[in-house]
Amino acid sequence: MVKLAESAKKEKRVRVDYDVVIAGFGPTGAMAANMLGHHNIPTLVVDPTPEIFDIPRGVHFDGETMRIFQSIGIADKVMAQSVSNNSLNFVNGRGASLMRFELGRLPQTAGWPADIFFRQPLVERHLRDNLARFDTLSFELGWAVAALKQTQTHVAISLRHAETGETKSVTASYLIGADGADSTVRQLAGIALEDLECDEPWLVVAWELDRDIAFSRDVYQFCDPKRPGTLVPCAGQHIRWEFMINPGDDYATMEDPNAVRAMMQPYLRHLGTNIGPEDGQILRSKVYQFHALLASHMRSNRVFLMGDAAHQMPPFLGQGMCAGLRDAENLAWKLAGVLQGRYTPSLLDSYHSERYTHVRAVIKQAVQIGEIIQTRNPVKAFMRDTFLRLGKLVPKLMSGIQFGQTWRLGDGLLADDRAAGRQIPQPLVCKGEITDKLDAFLPEGFCLLMLDDAGRADLQRVLDAHHGLACQTISLSTKAGSNDADLREHEDFISDMAEQFNVCGYLLRPDRQIYAALKISETPLADQLAHHLQELSARLLADGQKREQKTAAQ
Repeated sequence: MVKLAESAKKEKRVRVDYDVVIAGFGPTGAMAANMLGHHNIPTLVVDPTPEIFDIPRGVHFDGETMRIFQSIGIADKVMAQSVSNNSLNFVNGRGASLMRFELGRLPQTAGWPADIFFRQPLVERHLRDNLARFDTLSFELGWAVAALKQTQTHVAISLRHAETGETKSVTASYLIGADGADSTVRQLAGIALEDLECDEPWLVVAWELDRDIAFSRDVYQFCDPKRPGTLVPCAGQHIRWEFMINPGDDYATMEDPNAVRAMMQPYLRHLGTNIGPEDGQILRSKVYQFHALLASHMRSNRVFLMGDAAHQMPPFLGQGMCAGLRDAENLAWKLAGVLQGRYTPSLLDSYHSERYTHVRAVIKQAVQIGEIIQTRNPVKAFMRDTFLRLGKLVPKLMSGIQFGQTWRLGDGLLADDRAAGRQIPQPLVCKGEITDKLDAFLPEGFCLLMLDDAGRADLQRVLDAHHGLACQTISLSTKAGSNDADLREHEDFISDMAEQFNVCGYLLRPDRQIYAALKISETPLADQLAHHLQELSARLLADGQKREQKTAAQ
């Protein structure tokens, strides 16, 4: 019998085939499967394509995303086949520099480089191989969702075989649509897409250089009004090119290898003087429509959307795959807690409210960067160039153009706190003679991270009264702190953040997002913690646990 939490309506428990069905086995679906497998959630993964698509598509993720790979134990494998580039350069049509960002200087607050370039098929292979550890996962590859019907207690799903047309039915407590931009699940659930006003065709090229050819690892955005373009060195010998399609261009002509090599030629000097247009192999050249689209709702009752099924963005920030993997991380622990009866089903509403706001902010910024690159009007291009050159002299003018930044979650399972909804930094810390990244020492579930062992005894009594949350305490000694703490800070990321927000501790969620901060103020720390835990319990715990916890507190 699958464990289902009782809803406020006291729905009857029903026998279903799976707790969760995931439609889509790309990076987002595979990450969701890894996380649900870790929680022993009976899950079925379906995808009409049995094999990994062998052509590189996504090429970039950030340090927060690598931290998600770390959480499932494959970060080192992924990082070993990835690279970090030197700089991001914006140049105009005459080759003059408009902006330059040194990527290595971006803060590594997540514990990993802020910009990482990878080869998608290799990453997908690591994600799939990791699933062999879990015996609660099942797979129907070659099958796709064809129809669905939601009830109060489950989702009835019809599957169709991609080749034979054979159909069969399964039931699940919840359905995740991670089935890409043309998501069948999204359409069947009746969820509309919002257009955030970016709709431009671009030619995307995967170019593989021979192994003996060395090249520069600098990223370029060519802000040429005649034809904007992008050059991105990726993992191994893979180079990603993008060229904007002009009105009147014929797509088939643009995708021809000879045309591609001709468009590359003027920019090859940025890779190296020894590289010619005849070098290497064009793995793929295809015109794509760059969109800025966001699902109006990322949840419809028992159906959830994530990845490209929920949002699509232009690639100018390299955040497309990052957003999908963040979706998986945000939803998986909540679904697991609800299905195992620990959390109230109303918690699942926070998936949309937190992720929608976050992704919308990312898309908006990607569109803003795209407007800089895609300007084709010569007068506007001249004004842009002038503004960006002034920005070199007056840096405040460039404050709205950032790279390597993070975005706050939308309102959800978060306290009313300026620090809430941000991921806690992950510095190197020491425990005895062992030095590792912070997450290696944090317990699963909710956690109270106190700085310098402040008021630990009083705080532990408060935690004991809210035992249903299973929240553990870890103390971290900062640069001026106590030697009695569990961990010693080796980098100042958390100290600096605490100083910024005037706090001495953080109540962390299982996904390492800050639920609330304990502040240095006249209010006793124990009283602050009691208030936050009381509010968290009311919003998080299932009814039976709330009654039990109330009794214990009395």
